[in-house]
Amino acid sequence: MRRPRPATVLTCLLVVAAACSGASSGRASHNAAPTVVARIRTGYKPCASVAYRGSLYVVNYGAGTIVRIDPTRNRVTRRARLGPRPCGLVSGGGALWIDGFGDDTIDKFDPRRFRVVRRIHVGSQPYDVAYAAGSVWSSNFGDGTVSRIDPRRGRVVATIRTGGQPGGLRWAAGSVWVGSNRGQEIYRIDPATNRVTTVQVGRDSPTWLEATDTAVWAASGPTNTVVRLDPATNRVTADVPVGTFPVDGVVGPDGLVWIPNQGDNSVSRIDPATNKVVDTVKVGPLPFVVRRGFGDMWVSNFGGFAVWRLRAG
Repeated sequence: MRRPRPATVLTCLLVVAAACSGASSGRASHNAAPTVVARIRTGYKPCASVAYRGSLYVVNYGAGTIVRIDPTRNRVTRRARLGPRPCGLVSGGGALWIDGFGDDTIDKFDPRRFRVVRRIHVGSQPYDVAYAAGSVWSSNFGDGTVSRIDPRRGRVVATIRTGGQPGGLRWAAGSVWVGSNRGQEIYRIDPATNRVTTVQVGRDSPTWLEATDTAVWAASGPTNTVVRLDPATNRVTADVPVGTFPVDGVVGPDGLVWIPNQGDNSVSRIDPATNKVVDTVKVGPLPFVVRRGFGDMWVSNFGGFAVWRLRAG
């Protein structure tokens, strides 16, 4: 599977596509549908975002830039150039870390000086980046590896072979979890030993993950399903049908799992108490990444130029 498909000409307003029924939990059934707070133009093909020290940072894959947003005004206040096709973005160790899919690098970005301060070469086509267990992790789509980086020295200290085509990264239950663009498995890395455990999910291309200490959620785009696993047993506990081609979601402030669906320009909210979708809302073209910050949810619309700010009901 490739990165998100080129945008088609789609313009969508937020509407409720499905409401929760009596099968949902009491908490979720009393929540109104999310509302749009703002649509913020960031640059072509916005990808990941992260809330850090009072600002939201967004990386633009198509424009090759990073922007800073003031969440009190919902306005871009600063912009800087990056390398080709940046996408993944996390904070950790006093810096931002950005994957450079186009030049096989992870950038260390200083948000105070607002510039790249170190460029670290990793494996082929880094797909996502995480900061966990005192290290920076890069999933390398092109060569079936994960690079482990010492953030202080700015160098790769281990190259871990997972196989497959590594995708999204998450930290939970003492492990680094790695999605895969190929096959029906994900990978669990023990940071104490760098050993890999292959975990079967039973669905094709479980590329993007969200994880807590009690649940790992794997989005299978080709099957329009999110698979729930128990990290205590590495076993599947639920298959949740969502929208068309689910991708990179996150748990929201309402306790629900927000999953963007690229194929139908929507976001589905899953209640983990029932493993059911409680509602689905329309957003902009090709929603790719949903992140949490400042009490709201931020949806990057990869088929356009804007990040949408949504507020849970």
